[in-house]
Amino acid sequence: MSLLNKLFSGHADAPQSKPSQIHHTPCHERPVEDTGLTIAALLNLNACAAAKMSYDLNHPPCLDTEVLGRLRHHVNTIPPMPETWHRIQRALQQPDASAHDLGIIIADDPILTAKVLQTCNSAAYTTSTSASISNIPLAVTRLGLDETSHIIFHTLAPQLADASAEKKLQSHHIWMHSQAMSMLMRSLAEPCSKISHNEASLIGMLHDIGKLVILHIEKQSVLNELMASIIKGLPALEAEYQHLGYTHIDAGMMLALRWKLPNQIQHFIAHHHHASHLPLDDIPDNLQHPMMMLNLAHMILQHCLANHDDTISNHRGIWQQDQLSFIGRPDLFIKNELELPLESTSLLTQLEHQVKRIQLNFPDIYALSSE
Repeated sequence: MSLLNKLFSGHADAPQSKPSQIHHTPCHERPVEDTGLTIAALLNLNACAAAKMSYDLNHPPCLDTEVLGRLRHHVNTIPPMPETWHRIQRALQQPDASAHDLGIIIADDPILTAKVLQTCNSAAYTTSTSASISNIPLAVTRLGLDETSHIIFHTLAPQLADASAEKKLQSHHIWMHSQAMSMLMRSLAEPCSKISHNEASLIGMLHDIGKLVILHIEKQSVLNELMASIIKGLPALEAEYQHLGYTHIDAGMMLALRWKLPNQIQHFIAHHHHASHLPLDDIPDNLQHPMMMLNLAHMILQHCLANHDDTISNHRGIWQQDQLSFIGRPDLFIKNELELPLESTSLLTQLEHQVKRIQLNFPDIYALSSE
């Protein structure tokens, strides 16, 4: 039996009804210049993007006893998530969740309060005429739920990478990815009745958390070898198993149990590569909608970060070259089940601008021209 089968059994919980009274401005309401690309065109461009993989997602190889023990030992040394984070997640699950409710919990943590207010009053969220905000609910409203959730998680989560400059930069790549994916998932979930906004955002934020465990555990020389294999075109899971003896799915699942993440998040971590390498029927029925949406969000992010004249990468991430796509053509599923417009040119334009705004928070790995 594989590690993942030993760690848990059963199926993810059914999607809950959408929260929330915590509002953010929908991407389609932000006026920006239309760049003309549609979801249908993106699917055409990425039809053959994903490399074929010999790593079997349906029957992953068992981990060597020594590797499993080493992984378990290191994960068990990671501090648990604080109770404040669990309180916030419970609040967000309530149908009538509000910025006021979230603000009350944030205000109980002085470090978290300071970080939220600092970000809210930073240049990224203010203009020369903006008034300074010292009220947490107003700060949450200005930031939006995605950015607030990212700040909460990044502030409260134990720091996994060591103090080396290279690992710090690599961790910033992962944080940027998680923040962008969280935003994309929430935006894509807006028209979809099958996935709650909060669940979509949480999936985007946490699906790759195992990569931080890899940074925490492995020596820089091993990480360099891993990146070299991915740059040469080896799929990430295959490269990880070859060089580490485990994958970021294994590490993510172990950390999810350590941090007592919701059961459905554990299942999403376990299945988040399925849509890129397996037919739709190989994804459990109750995971199909979030996993197909997650894979589409990956492809959109890949598009946003690639071949843009106004975006210059100052530093290459270990997993940056790992390209995800769909094994088949999911057009009808995206249109009918995810309820997304295949031919809308404004949707991807809006998402591109949102990704670019997130990149501004990571000047050490991206140099962006001013708009």
